[in-house]
Amino acid sequence: MAATGDADPEMLAEDVRRRFAWARRQGRPAWLWPDIPIEAWRAAMDRIGRATAAVLAGETGVRLDGEAEAIGLAGYTSGVGPLLGLWLEQGRLQASEPVAAVLTRHLAHNRLRTACMEASAAEIVGRLADRGIATVVLKGAHTGVGYFPEPGARPASDIDLLVAAGDADMAEAVMRGCGLMLKGRNPWESNWVDPAARSEPRSLTYVHAEDPWSVDLHNSLNIAVGEGTPLAALDLAQPMASSGRWPVDPRAGVLDQPLLLLHLAAHAGAGWQNLTLLRQVELVLVIRRDLEAGRLSWPAFLQAGELTGALGYAYPALALADKLAPGLVPAEALGQCAARSPAAVRRAVERLTPATAQRIDRNSVGEHFMWAEGWRARLRLLVSDILPAVRWPEFRRIYEERAWRLIRGRVSQ
Repeated sequence: MAATGDADPEMLAEDVRRRFAWARRQGRPAWLWPDIPIEAWRAAMDRIGRATAAVLAGETGVRLDGEAEAIGLAGYTSGVGPLLGLWLEQGRLQASEPVAAVLTRHLAHNRLRTACMEASAAEIVGRLADRGIATVVLKGAHTGVGYFPEPGARPASDIDLLVAAGDADMAEAVMRGCGLMLKGRNPWESNWVDPAARSEPRSLTYVHAEDPWSVDLHNSLNIAVGEGTPLAALDLAQPMASSGRWPVDPRAGVLDQPLLLLHLAAHAGAGWQNLTLLRQVELVLVIRRDLEAGRLSWPAFLQAGELTGALGYAYPALALADKLAPGLVPAEALGQCAARSPAAVRRAVERLTPATAQRIDRNSVGEHFMWAEGWRARLRLLVSDILPAVRWPEFRRIYEERAWRLIRGRVSQ
């Protein structure tokens, strides 16, 4: 790992497991850092949020100061550590030597990791194409290469691929042919991992080059956050008919606008665990570039959102992205999205800033139920929470995985 400039030793798998056990005992299953005060992390998040907004606004001489360890953790949990490292390398950001060293590590490791994941994604896409299976590349595997300054600036926990529902069985056979193992599934996707890879992360303060990743094979683009919550029926927008091509391998497609923005915003806005600063920056980059290129129009976005019922889920992410880059989203468009969101969601968004949207130190019961309107819907969600259809060992595994997804800003829908 000399190429990364890594000064920190890797964590042993048992040390990572001990951190999770400690977090459970504390009653905060996603807070894994006993040596870093939560207040220091929050202060670092605020500094990173303000610096990110300044760089996106085109300001020069932007500085990011603070305690290096807390800045590194905030860069890790928010997902923007590698991007901050790139901005530092480009001279768009300045920092003290300790902070600069931390951000450089973030970028160096993620560059190596992204190159590995991109090569693996290309191999899978190629094998799917050889079987005649049309594939659409989703989320970071698309936006990292299509919208970020370089792919290594956009960390990702997994490779997201969409196939037609009728091709799902054949596509799963391709996953097995690639040496991947089924880890779990729900009606809309299956999750695949390398059975030989270590399942625990190698660091809890930056995305390590050799951290585990998975493949999420989607057979639907629909989004919902639980029993009794609204359905964003994105399949109605015919995602498999998209004409855009994946820059890495044009045999795979990518979502056309306005479905691309609608999917990114709805996925990020459906839960605070997804509302990372990284995803907000992603929306800023996508909106700016595609408006300038003439590929995106707000009337078309609103029309697609009404068709699919996704405007409500898109509202929190668009509202936060607009706070990060004021004037990004027209007031009329934000208003229409807000009108499709439950009142509890609108009230919660009003209290948030780009740096405080993602929660890993605590969870609000009210926020958990905010998408379920009416006592019947809330009761359905409550029952699904307390009576999962799994035995205790499986429940505990899901509990820990949800905590990890909360930290990394990922949730499977």
